[in-house]
Amino acid sequence: LFYAELKNTIHQGKKWSGEFVNINKFDELSYEKASITPVFDDDGNIIEFIAIKLDITNEVLAKQHLKEKEELLIQQSKMASMGEMLGNIAHQWRQPLSAITALSSGSKLQKELGLLSDQDFINNMDSIGQTTQHLSQTIDDFRNFFKPTKNKVIFNIEKSYRKTLQLLKSEFTAKEIIIIEDIEDVEVHGLDTEFIQVMMNILNNAHDALIKSKHQKRLIFITIYAKDNTAIVEIKDNAGGIPDNIINKVFEPYFTTKHQAQGTGIGLYMSQEMITKHMNGTLIVKNAHYAYEEDSYTGAQFTITLPLT
Repeated sequence: LFYAELKNTIHQGKKWSGEFVNINKFDELSYEKASITPVFDDDGNIIEFIAIKLDITNEVLAKQHLKEKEELLIQQSKMASMGEMLGNIAHQWRQPLSAITALSSGSKLQKELGLLSDQDFINNMDSIGQTTQHLSQTIDDFRNFFKPTKNKVIFNIEKSYRKTLQLLKSEFTAKEIIIIEDIEDVEVHGLDTEFIQVMMNILNNAHDALIKSKHQKRLIFITIYAKDNTAIVEIKDNAGGIPDNIINKVFEPYFTTKHQAQGTGIGLYMSQEMITKHMNGTLIVKNAHYAYEEDSYTGAQFTITLPLT
């Protein structure tokens, strides 16, 4: 069909330009960019065709290699997040499992002592059912996070942020990290799961910085709003900021200030790649100085901008 359309175009007296695949003399695939132009005699009849061809095999293969490398880095970034995710799930499961154990053993003991009423039994079974549903939802959240997707959809930024927070909240609660929110209802067109991964990378970095901070209050500020046809997401902490000598390096691949066992250095790099290349947005960082409840703080502020739908 491709060559039939090419032939039909030039035999109608029109110029054809495009790319196609050939087999070279070494029996290897080669990629060519070509322009084929008909030549006419004085009566307007086609007498020959002039073809100008350019071998673009190296360029095509380089692009394919770059795409494969990018996909590998994305997968590495997700795998690096898996250890943190497993820790978060362990935190989220510990309390519900303790509750199920207490309810089941308590019901058994009450039954043995003849103290278990029908209503108590129903209430305890309802509580166990609700708790197991919560555990099941945690697994669904975990599975959806690691499910690969390249289909862009219209999604609500707040809902995606809530999904991220659901995956992290138990660890944040355990470390007494307080989140202050100022959120508007904003929708964008993009990759929901990749946006969640970006948010998770930034929030996990804030978490790690806050654990090392000397402040008694551990704060993260989440601001989501729309301005000038752009959705803006700001994530700011009070951990003291990023040293001036490394703040320009945080988006470089494999750059990390953490111990090798704790970080791979690709989280923020891939976050920027996802936002800029996959969602046509921007991701930047700066140190912010601000006041909150009459106290002054300094912390890293990551800003994501995305075009509105």
